[in-house]
Formats: sequence, C-alpha cells, structure tokens
Amino acid sequence: MAKNFHVREKQKGRDSVVFQLIGDFDASSACELITALSQGIHKNRKITIDTDRLRAINEFGLAVFLPQITRLKHTRADINVTGRFSEDFREC
Repeated sequence: MAKNFHVREKQKGRDSVVFQLIGDFDASSACELITALSQGIHKNRKITIDTDRLRAINEFGLAVFLPQITRLKHTRADINVTGRFSEDFREC
C-alpha cells in the first residue's frame, strides 16, 4: 500500500466534485479511489479525477482500477480524468 496516497474531495457546485489524487498510485490506492468514486456517483452528476498531484503510477494499480471504472461509467455520472497522468488513465 502506498503510504503517501490519499484522495482529496472538493465539491465544485451542487452536483459536481473533483477528486484530487495525491502521492503514489498503486493497487490499494486504486481500491481507495474506487470506493470514493462509488460514493461520489450517488451525489454528483459530474466527477473529475485530477492526477496533477500524483508522483508515480504503478501499472498494477491501473490494472486494478481500469476494469472497475468501466463498471462505474455505466451510471448517471459523467467521469473525466484530467492532469499530467490523464493519458495513463486513458481507458476511463
């Protein structure tokens, strides 16, 4: 588990939220983000995942995350990835 990883949630209006990813992204980080997103989609129509504050991305973390985000994209929420690592999350 990446000890320095956390997700900062910033509400950007009544139905829009930004999840800022901070630290190193690994498999346990992916699970933490999926949990945050699962909760966020019930309250928000627009979700942005900001990757600018990530230091590194572990390939296994992406392998855990990408299939789960595909499932979540079938909800009413619009999920977008921004920031310097957005290409790594391209499958989103």
